[in-house]
Amino acid sequence: MYDWFLGRPKPEGSTMNVKTLKSTLLVCLIATAGLAGCLGGEEEETEETFGSDGGYTYVSDVQVYADMAQDVCDIKDLVDTYDWAAIKAIYTDGENVVKSDGSYKTLAQHAAASGKKHGLQEYYGVDAPLDAYMMAALDGTGMFEGASDSMRAQAVEKAAQNQILVAYAIHELNSAIAKATDGNWGTDGAQHAWDEGWALYHGATDHASCAAYATGDKRAGNFATTVSSTDSTAKANAAILVAMNDGLAALQAEDLAAATAARDEVVKNIVIIYSQATIRYASKMTTDSTLEDAQTHQAEGYSFWRVIEMYVAANNAADTRNDMCHNLGLGTTSADNATTCSAYTFLENHTMNDGSDICYNMVTHSVSSDDNSSCGAYTYLTNYTMNDGQDICYNMVSHSVSSDDNSSCGAYTYLTNYTMNDGQDICYNAVSHASSTHNSTVCASYGFYNTTAPNSAGEYCYNNVSHAFNADNQTTCESYAYYENQSWGGTTFTGCYNMDTHTTSNVSQEECEAYAYYNDNDIVDTYCYNMAIHSVDYDSTSAICGAYMFVENYGATVTDGCYNAVTHTYDVNMSQSECEAFGYYLNYGATVSNGCYNGVTHMYDVNMSQTECEAFGYYLNYGATVFNGCYNTMTHTTIADQTDCAYSYHQHYGVDIINSIYNFDNAPVQGTSYEASVRSALQPTWTALGIDAATDIGELV
Repeated sequence: MYDWFLGRPKPEGSTMNVKTLKSTLLVCLIATAGLAGCLGGEEEETEETFGSDGGYTYVSDVQVYADMAQDVCDIKDLVDTYDWAAIKAIYTDGENVVKSDGSYKTLAQHAAASGKKHGLQEYYGVDAPLDAYMMAALDGTGMFEGASDSMRAQAVEKAAQNQILVAYAIHELNSAIAKATDGNWGTDGAQHAWDEGWALYHGATDHASCAAYATGDKRAGNFATTVSSTDSTAKANAAILVAMNDGLAALQAEDLAAATAARDEVVKNIVIIYSQATIRYASKMTTDSTLEDAQTHQAEGYSFWRVIEMYVAANNAADTRNDMCHNLGLGTTSADNATTCSAYTFLENHTMNDGSDICYNMVTHSVSSDDNSSCGAYTYLTNYTMNDGQDICYNMVSHSVSSDDNSSCGAYTYLTNYTMNDGQDICYNAVSHASSTHNSTVCASYGFYNTTAPNSAGEYCYNNVSHAFNADNQTTCESYAYYENQSWGGTTFTGCYNMDTHTTSNVSQEECEAYAYYNDNDIVDTYCYNMAIHSVDYDSTSAICGAYMFVENYGATVTDGCYNAVTHTYDVNMSQSECEAFGYYLNYGATVSNGCYNGVTHMYDVNMSQTECEAFGYYLNYGATVFNGCYNTMTHTTIADQTDCAYSYHQHYGVDIINSIYNFDNAPVQGTSYEASVRSALQPTWTALGIDAATDIGELV
């Protein structure tokens, strides 16, 4: 073990002694309540206080949370003995912290609680990842199966002091923000949860050396990031204290934004502390001279790393090295995707497929451009009719060649009394003998209709010019008269006047004199209506309206001629004998010769001898390379002379790198620069959170 594990420093500062004294007094009062004079009369009301730890003054009773560090102290006392049963009893059953109901508050209760606001359950995909890790280390199971006692001891100690207490402290800070969001700002709500966060992180002053706060001060000593040369407090812890006090003040002022900012500042500085811890134990693995020491530091560093792994994963989202294929051993990358990255394999003396497939002639010793199929398709032909003639349409009467193809050449026929398609399609009225260009649909849509009184509105007064009903009664309807230059009262009037209503209008004389009053079911008007174009003709008779008919190709020419059923050409000047004399001839005028013919490419060489024609052969992968190196079985890419072909795809590069370093299956190798890899992996998170590598993280001393 290391020198700073040999003992715990003596407590400094004040703890919640006031509360302890009040608890003792309360027990006395309850026990002696029946004895007269115990209280000596009425107590004077005083403001209740809850003490302070490490510069933070509580506003609520959180003693049981502050005392959790005492159980951690008892576990630390036992880890070097490897008495796993005793350590497990403290973890699961509790040792020092008694709740108001007499039961023990335990570290296991914090670790195993599900649905808490630290986010670890969601990140690891396990209901209780803290408890699962702790129990695996205590029982030597899971990732700790086969691990040494020293590895398990470091994992148990660091998990109890750091993973569990920090995670639950952050849960309480997040709970405080949630309660404040819900309007529960008081000392029994958000402020109480905030107090619990500090109590868990710092611990009661008497046991603060066993809380996470103490880890921050130790790492600051390792990296020269203490407040000053005379003050061993970590700058990160000092910043956390300021943020905790600011956050409490913000909750008291009901300032949600300020409280949230304080919470974020706490998390930022926790990342600083456990970045230092992650770096330190990676560095130790580099210099350890024995595998046992290196693996012990591997377990210790991994326990520290898990405190901030979730935050690094979230803040490393913008890391440009994410979603890339890496060779961790060589520190190189490839352009492969997640699927092809794992397809690399090492090949030794392997014949690659980079040769040429060639068609070779054993007589001329030349290479042709033929593929496998055409290379074997050469044959020598004698008296072969070439395909160099023409396909023509020939007329045996006119002895002419037309441009017709095979299809149209055989489609000529002579027609007599053939009606041409040069007429017009018209809509004709058999009564009026009028015609129009209306199509067949419109022409068939005429119908004769009548209008009867009353209309749908119950009106009987109808105008036979405007073809509209109005609501006039019979007297009014029959009182319209048209006047022209009529003198009334010193004025001259021209227009339509109603003698009953004494109203005037400017309608024409014809319309003014067209009003008539009708009885029920009287036919007041008739009209011809077209349903397609919605036209109305009130002047049409029933006979005319019903006489429309559609006539196609009206006035077309009737003649004799030669018609082609494919091209639809029609020649009135061609005789019947000529029309029936067309014939189609294939490959007319073709050459007949001897030569070498290829049945695939249809190439024909009259100059090639039979011996040469029959000497072609196809050879696969001619001149291929014999390869040593990495080969990708999916993309078929190669990396010559490289023996390390262990490529892996990383969606979360930084997190994957650190998890690889602290993976117990990867035995540490002395001399490997683990610190540089860890710093590189953490840098995107530092940048995202505004953490300066030089001033906030520092260098190991």
